[in-house]
Formats: sequence, C-alpha cells, structure tokens
Amino acid sequence: MTSFSSSSVHACPGCDAFFLRPRLRSANFFGVQDWSDGKPTFTFRQEPLVRCKACAALFWLDDIESVGIMPQTPRPIGRFTRTWLLWRGDPQGLLQDEEEWSQAMASWGKAQYIGSVNFDDVAYVLARSKGVRRDRLLWLRNRIWWGLNDRYRSRFDDSPLPDVPTWPEAAERANMEAILSMLQDGEVQPRDMIQQGELLRLLGRFDEAVGVLKAVPVDGYSEIRAVKIERLARSGDTQVRMLSHHVL
Repeated sequence: MTSFSSSSVHACPGCDAFFLRPRLRSANFFGVQDWSDGKPTFTFRQEPLVRCKACAALFWLDDIESVGIMPQTPRPIGRFTRTWLLWRGDPQGLLQDEEEWSQAMASWGKAQYIGSVNFDDVAYVLARSKGVRRDRLLWLRNRIWWGLNDRYRSRFDDSPLPDVPTWPEAAERANMEAILSMLQDGEVQPRDMIQQGELLRLLGRFDEAVGVLKAVPVDGYSEIRAVKIERLARSGDTQVRMLSHHVL
C-alpha cells in the first residue's frame, strides 16, 4: 500500500493557480520489473519536470517554493460537542484545526495535483535546454532514452505498451551517446558504470561494454545486474531486456 502525508501547496509560475504536491509517507511494491536500461517500473516521487493543469506551463518543480501545507480534513464536530469545547477553551485544539482547515479551503480548495509531463514535453524542453544544469539535462536525456526503449517492453500481461514514441535512428543514437559522454565525465558510481555498459551494448560496442561491466565493484547488488548485462553484450544482443520480475 502506498500512502502520503498532507500535500504541500504551490503556485504555478505561469498562471499563479495553486496546485498540490503529494508527499510520500510509505510504499510497498507489488510486482517490479527490472529492465536492463534501469527504467523505474514504479516511481512514487513526482518527476522533476511538471505541467500545470490550468495553463499547461512546463517548469521544474524544485524551482517553486511551497506556500503552505494542506491540512487534513477535521472530523465533524456536533453542536453539543462544539458548545462543550468552547466552554472548556478548546483544550485539544479541535476548533482551531477546523478553523485552519476552513481558511485553507477558502484559498486552496480548488487546487489540483500537478500534472505529469509526456514524451513530447520532455523533448520540447530538451531542445531548449541550453544552460540547464547537468543533473536536469541528464534526467531529460534519460527520460527520452527510456521512452524510446518502451518498444522493447510489455505490460504484466505481456501485451505491448501503447503509443510508444519513435525517433530517427541517428537522433536516438546521438541521445544515447550524449548520455554516455555525460556519465563518463561524471563521478564514477556503480549504477553509472552499469548504465554506461548498457548504453555501449545497445550501441553495439560490445567489447567496451564488457570491459566497463567487468569493472563494476561488488556490493551485493550492482555486480549481479552487471553480470546479466555483460552476458547480453557477449551474445551480441542490442535490445533492452527484462533482467528479473519480482512479485511481492
């Protein structure tokens, strides 16, 4: 079961409409597919790039500060209980909670959860990404890469994913090579080494892929994924593959 604490409230920079940002409290995973390109099967964090449902503006969520926290709906207070609380001075703050909720609803009552971006949104921002910092640029390129790789994936019932985006092969390879270059220039982490190996494999550079994957340090998890992808590289496979499928 996934649960969230009270949502934070933000204002769209395009139209000032209020929107809600859910804050994760706990999550359980029921069915996880581990794909060789590392695309998350489930994500409970809001993606960093979002779309306003009111005006369709695209913006980076972390650039927008919270204007408050939406209080939880208070329990109804009956007439006699209200009289008793007023007489006692509201010792548990129930009347105060009700008042704060009423004030919040007056300002934020029509706020909706912020909208998610689609593949075309990400491609639009990527095309205008000059000056965007490295972590955001890497996210944009990874999001494009994962979206294009959806042609290799299927649903849990083995049916193909609908509406899979396509790019010209040259543009797709250029995006993969750009990600690879960024990872090679950054701090070396096991997960980044695995992604480098996967990118090299999909680009058909099998010997390089094997060399990178064999160097992944042993940590009880990373080397297992590296070995599986290394086997694919040694077999000359250039497709994204499911490495494991867990049902909890």
